[in-house]
Amino acid sequence: MANTTKMNYLFCATNALTKWLKADLPRLPAAPGQQVGVNSIFSTREQMCWQLHIIENSYRSWHKTIIATEANSRFTVFIPVDLLMTPEQLSKRLQMEWQWVLAETLQQHSDMPRSDIALLLSNLSDINFEAEWVKNTDLSVNGHIGDAGLWVTQTLADKRRAQLSPELALELAIYLNTQPKRVNKGKNKIIPAVKLLAYCNALIEACQATTQDEKSKEQLQSSQSNVVFLKDFKH
Repeated sequence: MANTTKMNYLFCATNALTKWLKADLPRLPAAPGQQVGVNSIFSTREQMCWQLHIIENSYRSWHKTIIATEANSRFTVFIPVDLLMTPEQLSKRLQMEWQWVLAETLQQHSDMPRSDIALLLSNLSDINFEAEWVKNTDLSVNGHIGDAGLWVTQTLADKRRAQLSPELALELAIYLNTQPKRVNKGKNKIIPAVKLLAYCNALIEACQATTQDEKSKEQLQSSQSNVVFLKDFKH
């Protein structure tokens, strides 16, 4: 994509993560009849939604893990933390993390050529994501986060480690993102990495179409300006 397209991230933090961030986050507005603070979230072509939570790696451990799960695909990444982060810092880290984990997953578990993966990352980098943070817990997505948290604590206990290394965090994420998952009690199962890839491709296609429309409008306006200029010149 030649031009940068704007899009929104909606990062939904649980109460635990909001407290850890020491941030005064607004609550996600609730639809009529819905309980405040537990709204369902869905990614669209205008907004990519993530549910985030933080867990202690063991009881009262200084080492913690932030778990982020994309709303539609249930694609999950793990961010080991020791030091406090701001929402802005976490936004940048998460954007790099999910794209990197997706690329590594595709390299290891698909027939997708490396050149196509590189093009995917290039197209995603052309999208200017603007982050919005709110306090909200999608209970359905959070159920998957709870399962992922158990994988973290059990893996660390089995390996007798206090913290996930980058390699171990990636290995665990790739494993979970290539396993079939049932979403919203549906009959069909999805594979998070496959679902997220399809979403990214649809996103890129929509952004490219928008960019092309903007180019066409600019060219039309330019040609109209030239016509006016030529008429004036003849007179």
